[in-house]
Parts: sequence; structure tokens; C-alpha cells
Amino acid sequence: MRLRIATYNIHKGVMGLRKPALTIHALREQIHAMNADLVFLQEVQGRHDRHAGKFEHWPEGGQHEFLAQSPSAIDDLLGHASQQYFTAYGMNAVYSHGHHGNALLSRYEIEWMLNQDVSDHRLEQRGLLHCCVKTPAGPIHAMVAHFGLLYRSRVRQASKLIEHVGTHVPAGMPLVVAGDFNDWQRRLGPILQQGLQADEVMPLDKKNRLARVGSFPSRFPVLGLDRVFARGFKVHEATVLHGPAWAKLSDHAPFVVDLECAWS
Repeated sequence: MRLRIATYNIHKGVMGLRKPALTIHALREQIHAMNADLVFLQEVQGRHDRHAGKFEHWPEGGQHEFLAQSPSAIDDLLGHASQQYFTAYGMNAVYSHGHHGNALLSRYEIEWMLNQDVSDHRLEQRGLLHCCVKTPAGPIHAMVAHFGLLYRSRVRQASKLIEHVGTHVPAGMPLVVAGDFNDWQRRLGPILQQGLQADEVMPLDKKNRLARVGSFPSRFPVLGLDRVFARGFKVHEATVLHGPAWAKLSDHAPFVVDLECAWS
């Protein structure tokens, strides 16, 4: 069984400071065009009353629900867009006018989900979204991560992630952990690989060589903030999608990985 996954920090579906532009509709089109089976999303707006009042076409409901639906303009016009993905949302940052967090889009049924708060201080609210996905090859544990901006925070959050996996994921079960680790120095890789008993998936070029390209910032992606760790899979291809079109949608570029279930 082949499995395509993508991890993407969508910047809450809005780009720009002086003249903010709504990007969530274009994001939905591009996310569906990636044709991924599992999409690990960060900075997903569950609710934002101010944006809802400001932008004419702000989606009703959470962005994860909107992104799960068909991007067909005709369906939108008729008001009956079909759901293409199962979805789960983990609310992390809560404020008076809304909240945002991590989300998972899945082609396969999500059997259960839980969201663990791994906030390290009051100024950064972070979480781990853990889902058990029922695939034709068997259950897969999928975890969406978004770590903090401070190195010491990230180390503690990595420890909480490892502890969580040790408690909630049986040994040997297939596991994918993906998200925005904010680890521009790539210091967490060895810690997570050992603690999760997983391999880090690195972007490859067209000749299957290690690509010296990151995912942030999307206009000039040199920092590898968006990462994938997988257990129980063979890697077939891994690439960062970058270019002018992607740079308009988010400050991060999506990282797409094609995996094969090693146990199938």
C-alpha cells in the first residue's frame, strides 16, 4: 500500500500585514491538487470572529472543515460541496475572538483522536494532535506537531512527544509524526529518531539525492522547519513544493512524502 502524506503550516489562511489577503480558498485548491492521503496541518483557524466580519468569503465553520470539502466552484455556488476528507482538529491557542490549532485531513476514517497540550509558557500555546487512522493495510497512528520558538521549549516538547508515543502507541505500530518543529538548526532530529524509533524523512531531488532545500520562508525556502518522522514505512519520494505560486499562500512551503507500508 502506498501512502502520500503532506505537512503544511497554512498561516491561518491569511497573508500580508498591511493589506491582508484571504488565501484559504486557493489553499484548498492546492491541497486537493497534492492528492495526499493524509495532510498534517498547522495554524488552522477554528474560529476568528474578526476575520469573519472583515472578509466577504470567510468560510463558515472551521478551516479544517472547509479544507476537507471539494474545491469545486460549482459546488460552492450551489451550497452543497461534498466532503473529500475525514478531518480532526486540535484546538491549541484560544483568545476572545476565536482559536486555532492543528488539524489532520484523511482519506481514511479517523477511528479516534486526542489532543495533548504541550505549551511550555503562556506566550506560546502549542499542542500535539494524535489520530488513529483506519487504512486498508491496518491502523496508522498520525500525529500533527507544532513546536515552540525557543530551543529549550522545543526540547521539552520533544520529550513530551516521545513520552506520549511510548504511552499511547504500541511498540512496532506504524507511526507518522509530521508538522512544524521550528527546529531551524536541526538539533531535534537525532533526539526524535531515537526516542520515537522512527526515521526522519528528508527531501530528495530528482536524482534521489538529499536536497539542500528547506520549507521556510516560502519565498526563499532554506530552513527545514517542516519535518516528517516515520516508523514502519519505506520512503519512495520526498519533496518540498516551492515557487512563486506557493509563496503567495503561506510563509511555509508544503513538504510532500510518498511512503509504502513496510508491513503490507
